[in-house]
Amino acid sequence: MASAKKAVDSTIRRVLTHMAEIIMSIVLLIIICIPLVFVIPMWLQQIALSSAVENLVINPVSWFGYAGAVGVTVLLSLVSLILGYFYLMGIAPRTAKAESIEEEEVKAEKPNEEEASDEGEAE
Repeated sequence: MASAKKAVDSTIRRVLTHMAEIIMSIVLLIIICIPLVFVIPMWLQQIALSSAVENLVINPVSWFGYAGAVGVTVLLSLVSLILGYFYLMGIAPRTAKAESIEEEEVKAEKPNEEEASDEGEAE
């Protein structure tokens, strides 16, 4: 009964770990896509609403000029790169620690199982 509970706990822990990894990946994808903050609304206005380029509500070229639009995009790219780097550094050590803890737990459980099987044979 105890081994079944351990198996269920281990399975639940793995499922939660994988869910957390998926959520962290989605957040990282959003951070990486920060430079597209102008492109996506412009695309929606042009394709979905069939607006002319001159009539776009969100148009960084008309707001900042050509050089300014490039500069703002580069600035957003740098912000995305910095946020992504710190985000990855924040999540990477936790993942490695969790794996090492699980490995230590598995190694700690194996000698106990062997001792129990040795005691069962001695009786």
